[in-house]
Amino acid sequence: MIQSLTREVKRHSNLARRKRGKQAIEREPKQQKSQSCDSRGYFRDLLEALPTAIYTTDANGRITFFNQAAVEFSGRTPEIGSDQWCVTWRLYWPDGRPMAHDECPMARALKEDRSIRGEEAIAERPDGTRVAFMPYPTPLHDAAGRLIGAVNMLVDLTDRKKAEEAPRLLNEILEQRVKERTRELTKASTQLHESERRFRLFVGGVTDYAIYMLDTEGIITNWNSGAERIKGYPAQEIIGQHFSVFYTPKDQQEGLPQRALMIAARDGRFEVDGWRVRKDGSRFWANAVIDAVHNDSGVLIGFAKVTRDMTERRAVEEQLRQSQKMEAVGQLTNGVAHDFNNLLATIIPNLELAQFHIKEERVGKYLEEAIRAAERGAQLTNQLLAFSRPQELITEPVDVNQVVSEACEMLPRTIGPTIEIETVLDADAWWAMTEPAQLELAILNLAINARDAMSAGGKLTIGTNNIAHGYRSRLPTIDPGDYVAISVADTGTGMSEEVRARAFEPFFTTKGMGKGTGLGLSMVYGFAKQSGGTITIDSELGQGTTFRIYLPRAPHRLEAAGEAGDQSLGNAGPPSRILVVDDNSAVRTITAVMIRTLGHDVIEAAGGEEALDLLEKDRQFDLLIVDLAMPNMHGDEFAARARELIPGVPALFVTGYAEPGRMRTKGDVLKKPFRRAQLAEKLRSILRDATRRIGRDVIGHAAAGRRLERRARGQRETPGSRRQ
Repeated sequence: MIQSLTREVKRHSNLARRKRGKQAIEREPKQQKSQSCDSRGYFRDLLEALPTAIYTTDANGRITFFNQAAVEFSGRTPEIGSDQWCVTWRLYWPDGRPMAHDECPMARALKEDRSIRGEEAIAERPDGTRVAFMPYPTPLHDAAGRLIGAVNMLVDLTDRKKAEEAPRLLNEILEQRVKERTRELTKASTQLHESERRFRLFVGGVTDYAIYMLDTEGIITNWNSGAERIKGYPAQEIIGQHFSVFYTPKDQQEGLPQRALMIAARDGRFEVDGWRVRKDGSRFWANAVIDAVHNDSGVLIGFAKVTRDMTERRAVEEQLRQSQKMEAVGQLTNGVAHDFNNLLATIIPNLELAQFHIKEERVGKYLEEAIRAAERGAQLTNQLLAFSRPQELITEPVDVNQVVSEACEMLPRTIGPTIEIETVLDADAWWAMTEPAQLELAILNLAINARDAMSAGGKLTIGTNNIAHGYRSRLPTIDPGDYVAISVADTGTGMSEEVRARAFEPFFTTKGMGKGTGLGLSMVYGFAKQSGGTITIDSELGQGTTFRIYLPRAPHRLEAAGEAGDQSLGNAGPPSRILVVDDNSAVRTITAVMIRTLGHDVIEAAGGEEALDLLEKDRQFDLLIVDLAMPNMHGDEFAARARELIPGVPALFVTGYAEPGRMRTKGDVLKKPFRRAQLAEKLRSILRDATRRIGRDVIGHAAAGRRLERRARGQRETPGSRRQ
């Protein structure tokens, strides 16, 4: 804009001089003088109307003109004919050093007869305030090429400096300034006769807004660079067309462009958000403002239109709304699933205990089927909990083939009948260290992603295989070790390189607005990393996609509840005294019953405060079994306070989910619902370790006692007796 303004001033000055020279030959002196005065007055009015500080000097540097913006910029009124080179009070270099008067950019432009560009300076006003600015001094020449003076424009850099110091405020400042400039331009268009040139000077450099003028019929009369960037049309192609070309076919049929002009003409302004169409046919979400433009007599002469591309902002707002909706659903799901988990934590142990009292084989089978169904319900509940809130994984040896098989039973109802499901499972696949519910949820997310890529149907293949430590070429960047790979392959549309690079980013999605949160693949990626593995993508456009989850191999297989029963139930650790703390009475009662059947003594408490009161009177406990999520006092908070009363007492936390960042004390974790064999295994492990630790403490205390005794005997001996 600055260069355009300078060129326009110089061009019109030269044209005026040549015109006056020609008129000197053809017209009378009086006529020449009148026209010259008119021309000078015209340009004087033009410069006065500009909001930027501008002044001129003669060839000797004496100021010959300044506009009101220059007075406001410098904080003083210069003296015409006496002030030389500068309208400002004092000048400084950008580093704060005083600038000599004859070193100012205007002085050097006149002395060297050249334009000065790209040099900043600091002006000090009489009131002591300072402002950084960029000068644009340009020498002026007459028709013969002789230096006759110069024009300078001072651009205030205060906003830019503030933006450099506070980038976050830059967008707000620029947006406000653009809005103000847009209003100024709309007002100026009703007052200036040469609207196209004024438009180019003021808004030609604005690129974030499409700003253009319409005549009274809606025909485009001018066009800025922002309009070309946003809508894709160059000025020479779009000027002269009706602005309805930017509307969708449906809006055109409904007469929305004509209705917008009618409302703007009636009310003076029309603003709307909606879809608009670019030259290439793509759509963008726009905020459009149409202001009516009237001449001095109040007659409508056209419209000023300002359009802003709001597609990205709308997408962010939509993602925020979707995220809030998912958070609300998650909170509801979390409450229901956690309560259901507590019910299962009561049902499964009661069914299991009932088996011991049933002699009839048929009834025993019924009970076993009921237990299996309840355990399947527990798996579904864990999936709901995994969906509803972020969790820390509680890893354990997992049979990946079994998890894949169980997930595939549910997939047909999820991905629909048009997709064929095939499993290619390695019969000798190792077990993996992970959490089964989270693995099943990851497979479900990948299957849903594959379904969306196969809208016309296709084939989904899920497989497993072992990756041994020696086959490094088959592994991605990952820690050394053995891994189990779970692959999910589809015959869908595939991914471009750009989409593959961003596939695991939270909220990134290629689906239409409102059709996806962009969180599914990022959740799978987080699960794989938390498990100590990784995930990769192999995909090409039109060739389908294959995801591979690499999970670390488990050091051993976890015995099933039935297999472990004979070993665990017969040995649940040495007989011990155990305190069970749980606010749910049904879960607390059945837990205590199971512990008693395993040969231990149990005391129950309904909450943290009640348990602490009990420990104040009775501290003879070998183990604390504590519900992690209790009202009023969190489980690990209770354990920490309990260890102040019973130092070193072990704790076993039971919970339906793991809460990130809440575990402040050490302890084993047993997930609800659990079977009697799982409880026995935990008790055996914890109480065995506790016994060993106590044994080491006893031996250590005995050794320390013997050392003290020897030292005491040595002190009682006399020097004479030691010499004997």
